[in-house]
Amino acid sequence: MSKAVKVIFIVLMAAAVVSGVILTGCQKADVKETFKIGFIGPLTGDIGFLGVGMKNAMMIARDELGDTRFNYEYLFEDTQNDPKLVATAAQKLMSVDNVDAVLTLGVNAGLVTSPIATKYNKIHFSIAIEPWVAKGDNNFIHWTPSPKLNGLLIDEMQRRGIRTVGVFRTVTAEGYVVYMDDLRKGLKNAGIRLVTDQTFQNGTKDFRSLISRAKPANPDIYVIFADTPELELLGKQIKEAGIKTPLTSIESFEVSQNMELFEGYWFVSVAEPSEAFARTYKERYGVRPPLCAPNAYDMVNLIVTAVERAGTSGKPTTAEISRELRKIKNFPGALGNLTINQDGIVLSEGTLKIIKNGEVQILKQ
Repeated sequence: MSKAVKVIFIVLMAAAVVSGVILTGCQKADVKETFKIGFIGPLTGDIGFLGVGMKNAMMIARDELGDTRFNYEYLFEDTQNDPKLVATAAQKLMSVDNVDAVLTLGVNAGLVTSPIATKYNKIHFSIAIEPWVAKGDNNFIHWTPSPKLNGLLIDEMQRRGIRTVGVFRTVTAEGYVVYMDDLRKGLKNAGIRLVTDQTFQNGTKDFRSLISRAKPANPDIYVIFADTPELELLGKQIKEAGIKTPLTSIESFEVSQNMELFEGYWFVSVAEPSEAFARTYKERYGVRPPLCAPNAYDMVNLIVTAVERAGTSGKPTTAEISRELRKIKNFPGALGNLTINQDGIVLSEGTLKIIKNGEVQILKQ
């Protein structure tokens, strides 16, 4: 090979190497980093329909994201509504699967997961009523605050001229303990008397003795704080006892698997989802979005919005995401315009509802 040919060969090889480096660099630059979002909640069992609804809503949110800086991946852990499975699921998602954020359902799950998320420095968003769940910079809540929901309940009682109230409530669920504490204060301030307060554990099947103890008080209305299946068993046994006193609740009736039991009863719950979200959900899954599904949709979108805004290069840190979340004001969510306050609580509205024709409807006054 002549000297001239050798020079040309070397130049061509060098150019090829440089081109390969450039192309490889471009290909790597085009590969998006993945942001993992975990879910901890019931996907099976008595209230599995709530977890399935959240999972469905998360899928809708992901499909609507459009062009983003990062890929978003979901991992799901089924707790079967068993509190004992929550800690294991949280540890697995954060330490083994290395998720960047996690969603939980319920106060008990939120209380367990919150300190674990703090330990592993992960974003944690919970559907929970207990403010302590939002303790720390990385923990957040998306549920209408108890004082707001209780305020609606008591205002409606006053409008209807109710002067005495009876309560049936589970003491196993932390969320209902919070509701009861605020209800007790609100009733006292409104001059409405609490004349009977009957408590029970989850798993109770026979409520006849509780009903017998409550009946002589003859309140104007009973407030029920319970989940399925205790909710339906209690409602059925109240009817069997011949009690005609109306029933109400905060949120409980909306998670019932037999809404006909509560036909005609008004109650208080979180705001109804937007028409756009409700329509999309029903078109895809054939049913009305259950309670908590709009919250899951919102939580994914809030997290993604903060992640996309945070940092300048590479995946943002938990601290950067947290700061961006707390900057969010008037965000157009499935549950209305949402603002996250400095305590990590998403501010959203509640509303009066009624069971009509076996379905939840807005109560029109």
